[in-house]
Amino acid sequence: MHSRTTAAVWLAGAAICGLAAPAFAQGAEQSVGDAAEQGVGEIVVTAQKRSESLQRTPIAISAIPAAQLDLQGIAEAKDLSAIAPNLSVVGATTNATAAVISIRGIPTSADETQGYDSSIGVYVDGIYMARSSAATFEVADIERVEVLRGPQGTLFGRNTTGGAVNFITRAPSSEAGLSLRAGIGNYDMRTARAVFNTGTLADSLRMSFSYLYKQRDGIVDNLLAAENRDPGSSLIHSARWSAQLDLGDRVKITNIFDWTRVEGVAGYQQLSAVGNGNTTDFPSTLSLGGNVFPVVQPANVLGYLNEATSLDARCGTPVSQISTERRTRVCNNSAQPSVDKLWGNMTRVEADLDWLTIRSTTAARWWRNHIAGSDLDGMGAISGPAFSQASLLNGMPLQVLDLIPTLSPAARTALAAAPVPTTTQDLFSTRNDRRQKQFSQELEFVSNSGGAFEWVLGAFYFKESGAEFNPQSYAFVIDTNAAVFNAGNFGALAPLLQAGNPARYRALAMQSALGYTSDSESFAVYGQGTLRPGGPDGRLGITLGLRYSWDSKDFQVYQNGATPFTDAQLPNNTSSKKFSAPTGNLTVDYRASDDVNLYARVARGYRSGGFNARQNTSSIPLTPFNKETIWSYELGIKTQFNNRVRLNAAVFYNEYKDQLVTLPVPVGEGQSFGNITVNAGKTRYYGAEIEGRFVVDDHLSLDAAAGYVKTDPRDFPAGDVNNVIRNVASIQHLGYAPEFTGNVGATYRRPIGSQDLTARVGYNYTSSFWMFGNPLTAPFGRQTKGDARGLLDAQIRLDRIAMGSAEASLTLWGKNITNKSYVVRAVDFGQLGFATTIYGDPRTYGLTLDVKF
Repeated sequence: MHSRTTAAVWLAGAAICGLAAPAFAQGAEQSVGDAAEQGVGEIVVTAQKRSESLQRTPIAISAIPAAQLDLQGIAEAKDLSAIAPNLSVVGATTNATAAVISIRGIPTSADETQGYDSSIGVYVDGIYMARSSAATFEVADIERVEVLRGPQGTLFGRNTTGGAVNFITRAPSSEAGLSLRAGIGNYDMRTARAVFNTGTLADSLRMSFSYLYKQRDGIVDNLLAAENRDPGSSLIHSARWSAQLDLGDRVKITNIFDWTRVEGVAGYQQLSAVGNGNTTDFPSTLSLGGNVFPVVQPANVLGYLNEATSLDARCGTPVSQISTERRTRVCNNSAQPSVDKLWGNMTRVEADLDWLTIRSTTAARWWRNHIAGSDLDGMGAISGPAFSQASLLNGMPLQVLDLIPTLSPAARTALAAAPVPTTTQDLFSTRNDRRQKQFSQELEFVSNSGGAFEWVLGAFYFKESGAEFNPQSYAFVIDTNAAVFNAGNFGALAPLLQAGNPARYRALAMQSALGYTSDSESFAVYGQGTLRPGGPDGRLGITLGLRYSWDSKDFQVYQNGATPFTDAQLPNNTSSKKFSAPTGNLTVDYRASDDVNLYARVARGYRSGGFNARQNTSSIPLTPFNKETIWSYELGIKTQFNNRVRLNAAVFYNEYKDQLVTLPVPVGEGQSFGNITVNAGKTRYYGAEIEGRFVVDDHLSLDAAAGYVKTDPRDFPAGDVNNVIRNVASIQHLGYAPEFTGNVGATYRRPIGSQDLTARVGYNYTSSFWMFGNPLTAPFGRQTKGDARGLLDAQIRLDRIAMGSAEASLTLWGKNITNKSYVVRAVDFGQLGFATTIYGDPRTYGLTLDVKF
């Protein structure tokens, strides 16, 4: 079925002769009446630091305008999945604001600790958002979104090996006005938003003020919590102030301040797979190329759950809470809301001279996150046998204890009558406190000559600091027959002790915490020039861009276990490292005609190295991982015919060296849930994408996108049973890299009396993808794959409804109309013996009223 769905997406795209999200001229609003006259229109983008036509910009870029963003309810990064080829987005595991973004198979980090830098750059008005968890900005009045695919190591620069997503907000209007929005939906969704423009004041100042309130109950019924605390619930308050001041005809000052508070419960982590002690399901070794490799063994959690009981009868038995199908009524005993507070300010000064634009951008952002409690095992509270050395013989049959000569008769009698102690313990629960702040300064010089040579020069400075304290509580299940009552310890008595064991599987209650501080600093200089021997409208263009980046990082882990490190330990867990690299691109484009533009591009990207906070630093010094680099080769074509058809396509080949890979590792006693980060050698990516739009007639337009990417690991290190490092690339599956993405949509517009009716139906598809693709360290890799899914959305809007002096529009919308059930995120807890999955939103729908004064 997945193959048929994939084929349908490609065939539908080919049938309409164009595959990409529609976009219109920068800052323009397209009404129903002028849709046919404008056709596909001109798209103006700023991806190369200057305003220029999308069709003449020789890079793979999709631009989604305000009209479509608003109609489809796209307001921030986590809403973007599948709207552009080879783009996918999945949500967070513990807080409501984070997301994992993947472009051309290269994702942002799924681990949200601050020792990692992202491989996908997320920007708002050109401001780099260092942490995906701190990149929510739904209150902003978005004018368009630009998705740049492939390394953007020259002008965007910092850590954009996979690509960049830039949200451009709408500037304050020169005309006074007030826009109000109110919306309702299922799951008791309520939305209210106001945007007020002052118009031009004193012939030079324009300001806008906006406020957003948004609330929704959860999408899964947690029997142990109120509806507004169910998984998926959220409450958002957000405010934004934007001002532009003209100093004469040449200088413009822009200042934007924003504040957001998000209180929400992350998606429900459903217990979907557990260890069962079966070596057929979970072999202890794997043979590859004549070598034998050890495989992480999951604890036999199934055995323990069979001996445990639920404290709340509504939850059923512990085993009954394991499911590979989406559950709608669940027990989650410590699911507390995540509270994110974000605020920031950006000041931009632009001087527009006759031949040069000088632009200075200063920005600062702050983020605070508090999670009072997260139950990550997906079950209600359970009680089961507890492991302790002192109680191992409790409840053992007296006839067996009589065979142990070291025990006195009284001790034997007492032990036989003693119960096995119990523990009320989640399989895994956690709390978290995180903070981050960043400052950036960028200075740009952009030529205005419009001649045969255009150029950009710039310098960029960035400074960031952050900290995290993450207490964790988990149960480590021990098979006492194998670990204690074995022949090595008890000789011939072992079979009798095993047969009489009153509680074979017992949980060792563990408490640990992860705590660290992080500081980083980055500086870069860059330049890019385009030469057109025939002048600005010449057919041939040659672009050369170069950038050099310097990064430094300081990291201190002060706890990674049950207790903070001592003063003697801290020096081994404090480390600094510097990284630097040149990046850039060489692009040749040829305008074969006014309608056809061909280009070839070679680009180099760089991602800074860093530190893995979850490294076991109690036994070895804190060790940095190295930088990674990527070389990208791309051929593309951009076409537009009769202002009715736009069709853009590209093929690419990427070679990633020293790629960072995070692997789960066995948990040692007293340590936090851990992983290691390695520079995995070499990976190749290759693929294709096509996008476009077709205006059929005065009323109907079609749009779609399709992308294919193949990941090919070439060098991936792992130690065999003899601790010899060998290449196991042939069995690796890279995470968060769906092979196929695609979307198709149809928009129908027509006037109805004095009103305008717009109806749209869209279908987007993402193929299945791995999240934990290393079979040596992830025993539940297949059970934690993201499901292939095709989601159907639709919107109907009636515009130009007269309301006195105001004008209103009414929108009826629905997402995932077929109520598709699909896994969107998962966690493989490895040796702890279980895995959890998070399902995407079910069917949602609502009604929105907009009024403009």
